[in-house]
Amino acid sequence: MVFYKKKGFPAEKEIVLCKVKKILPHSVFVELVEYENLEGMIHISELSSRWTKNIHDEVSINSQIVCRVEKIDEKKGYIDLSRKRVTSGEEKKKKNEVKNENRIEKLIDYACRKNKITLKDFYEKTGFTIVNDYEGLYPFYENYKEDAGVFDDLDLPDQLKDDIKKAFDSLVQNSRVTVKREVKFIGEGSNGLDNLKKFVKELLAKVKKEDNVVEMIYINAPVYLVSINNKNYKEANNLMDEFSEKMKELSKKFSIQVLE
Repeated sequence: MVFYKKKGFPAEKEIVLCKVKKILPHSVFVELVEYENLEGMIHISELSSRWTKNIHDEVSINSQIVCRVEKIDEKKGYIDLSRKRVTSGEEKKKKNEVKNENRIEKLIDYACRKNKITLKDFYEKTGFTIVNDYEGLYPFYENYKEDAGVFDDLDLPDQLKDDIKKAFDSLVQNSRVTVKREVKFIGEGSNGLDNLKKFVKELLAKVKKEDNVVEMIYINAPVYLVSINNKNYKEANNLMDEFSEKMKELSKKFSIQVLE
C-alpha cells in the first residue's frame, strides 16, 4: 500500500479499501487502508447480498475487501461499513485506483533511493502537495504525460526530478493509456431496460476501432464508467469525445435520457 495515508474521516457513501483485522460471529472489524489509524465495522448482514451462515466463508484475516461507508460517528470513532452495497463496477474502480497509486509510488521510490532520499522526505518536501493538488500520484503522472512542466515548481533536486521523469517515461513507453469518464443515462418508458441493453450494445459497436479497447461498467444508477484503452493518449481522448457524440445521437433512437 502507498506510503501516505489520508487524514480525518471518509465521507458517507464513499467507497474505501479495507483490510480484515478481526472476525467475530456476527461482525467483521477492518482497517481502512487508505486512511490514517481508522477502523470500521461490517455487520454480518452487510457482508453479502446472499444469506451468510458462516462469516468465515465470506472473509478471512488480512484479506482486502472494498466497502461503502454507511454511517460515521466521529466523536466515538465509529464507522459502519457495507460490502454488499458495493457494485462490481465500484469494486473494480477502487482496486484499480489503489493499484495505480502503488505503481507510481514504486517508481518514485526507486528514483528517491537512487538519489539517497527517503520516500518520507519526498512526501514531506512535495509529495503531500502533489497528492492534494492532483488528488493522487497517478493523476499527477497522467498530467505529466500531457505536460512535463508539472515538475517545474516542485521543491526537489534537479537530478531527482530527472530520474522521476525517466521512470515515468519508461512506463509511458511500455504501457498503454486508459482514459476514463463517467456518463449518466436512463431508459424511458415501459421498455426502458430492454432499450438500455440495446443502446449500450450498439453504442460500444459504433466506437469500436482497431487497437482500441472500449469498456462500459455499471457503477450505480444512473452512473456508468467508460474506459478507453489505446497506445496514444491523444487518440484515446479523441475517441472518448466521439463516444460522447455517438451516445447523444443514439439516445434518441432508443428513448434514452442522457443526463449531464
